[in-house]
Amino acid sequence: MDLGPLRALALDLVASAHSVTATVTRLAPDQAAIVTRGIWITFPLEEPRPYGTDFQRREPRRVLALPKSALPTLPRGTVIVAADRVGGTIKVWRVDGLDPQVVQEQWRAIVIEVQQ
Repeated sequence: MDLGPLRALALDLVASAHSVTATVTRLAPDQAAIVTRGIWITFPLEEPRPYGTDFQRREPRRVLALPKSALPTLPRGTVIVAADRVGGTIKVWRVDGLDPQVVQEQWRAIVIEVQQ
């Protein structure tokens, strides 16, 4: 029994309920803007860190899950224009890296707000 279509339907329903519209502009040569939807993933403020490190983050890192079906690649430095939460203000974000947790259907982009 193939559960692929059912899984795709479930992901679409979750995205329609909890996602924000995101305009993604990758670096050259793929700099055409792509409009898609993303879901903000929250992480705890207290993240694991190596022994002996004294510095802590003031706020949790921002992670935006974007579908791989819309974005075949998501390099570091990619610019994303999206609301900071559902119904929030539109901000400009830059991809600082990808979350090492591998999810087959989505990129988990660690983003930093671009101060303008």
